[in-house]
Amino acid sequence: MNRTTTLALCMLVLTACSSKERAPESYSANISPYNHTGDHIEAYVDGTFGGHSSAHGGGGSFVCCISYPAKWRPDLTAKVRWATSSGIPGDRRPEAYVQYWHEKVVPIEKYDAPGGTLNVHFLPGSEVRLIISNKRAGAKDYPGPAYPVRPSN
Repeated sequence: MNRTTTLALCMLVLTACSSKERAPESYSANISPYNHTGDHIEAYVDGTFGGHSSAHGGGGSFVCCISYPAKWRPDLTAKVRWATSSGIPGDRRPEAYVQYWHEKVVPIEKYDAPGGTLNVHFLPGSEVRLIISNKRAGAKDYPGPAYPVRPSN
């Protein structure tokens, strides 16, 4: 092989290698809150507004966006900050409008493949679960809690 042919082959290999698409290192997800409590909730995830959720509801709206890595790792967390206020429809008492702020660092549960929505579940006792999934609460094989249900009383 002459020098020109060798150089041409090297250039072809380099061009082929550089044209391969790389998978993104991070993704973005809409935020969707699910409220399993009797309070109204206003939520933020890592400083990004995550929407409002009425008592025992949610999942119907999405707020854009948070960024997360393509590959899950055990130390993956997000800071969730939320305000609670009365969830009683028609409650006109002045204290019904008082917001109580809460904040905690919450692990993002393991996901096998990136993509989907960051579902934020607000559970009784100030517990919070963060689940990235293409499915919604209540869907078959959803990895988190069922859709919030309003108590009969």
